[in-house]
Amino acid sequence: MILPISFHYIKPLLCIITTTVFFLATTVLSSNPKFKACTPKTCGNGPSIKYPFWIPYEQESFCGYPHFEITCMDKNPILRTSSYDFLVKDISYSNSSFTVANIAAYEDNCPVPLYNYSFHQTPFTYSSENWNLSFFYNCTTEPIDYPTYKVDCARNASHYSFAVFHKEALEHKKYSLNECQFMVNAPFHTNDAVNFTGLLRMNYIEILKMGFLLNWTAPNCQYCEKSGGRCGFDGNEFLCFCKDKSYLKSCGSGNNTFRNTVIIFLLFIQICVTLLFLSCFISPISLCWVEMQILFYNATSEYASQRSIPELWLFFTCLIVKVSS
Repeated sequence: MILPISFHYIKPLLCIITTTVFFLATTVLSSNPKFKACTPKTCGNGPSIKYPFWIPYEQESFCGYPHFEITCMDKNPILRTSSYDFLVKDISYSNSSFTVANIAAYEDNCPVPLYNYSFHQTPFTYSSENWNLSFFYNCTTEPIDYPTYKVDCARNASHYSFAVFHKEALEHKKYSLNECQFMVNAPFHTNDAVNFTGLLRMNYIEILKMGFLLNWTAPNCQYCEKSGGRCGFDGNEFLCFCKDKSYLKSCGSGNNTFRNTVIIFLLFIQICVTLLFLSCFISPISLCWVEMQILFYNATSEYASQRSIPELWLFFTCLIVKVSS
């Protein structure tokens, strides 16, 4: 016997039950605060900052790897070393490399490097794709018939300062490097769109602003991110922070017995409650149709495996409300 009560009157109750089960599932399956704490951030300008980098006061230290701190200055990401501050222009997480430029090239009136950059005792190394712009200071003479960049802010009436590409070629021009007091190499990185002729049209400050490429060494985050997690380093070990808990390599790696049990139990409750309402308030023909839809959905296991558990609950509820309207 079909009760003479419209399904529209019990929709609110069904929604309350569905929302409750949805909330329980979300709470149980998203109970790892470190996952949320390691949400990628930006300084306002520049690339997204995530593992192995991290921003103090914006992210927790376990979100990054040691010596990968990024400081935000005037909404720009800055990598600080013992001698220089570098603007982080770009980060290639897939290649474990990033492009930086000496911040002095943007701020100083005479941004000449006085020391070779050193990344000793850091996880960073120069990329082999970099070129060098060599700066010569306090030279008694200037090269003849060789392209140079004049550094007027670092010269005086009797001594010259300049920058060149390929200092070895300069020596072949019979210019003695002993003519100069000291020399500094400034690395820079260019792309295929800029050729040597284009570089010669620039000034040395524009070249310094191009920045140079650094590689880094840190545990790889590829498998963790592909599984939906966020990488971190806590307790002197690499961890993959996932919505439910932390794993050693990727989300779901290891024993998931408890998680799977909770998922099955909550999904079972939702199905039972929904079918109970249907058996009481809609016709047998409609109920049969809904059951067929559910069987079809379960049969497409490949599609269902791509859905999250909350999406499954929403699917059942929306399907029922649609059929019963």
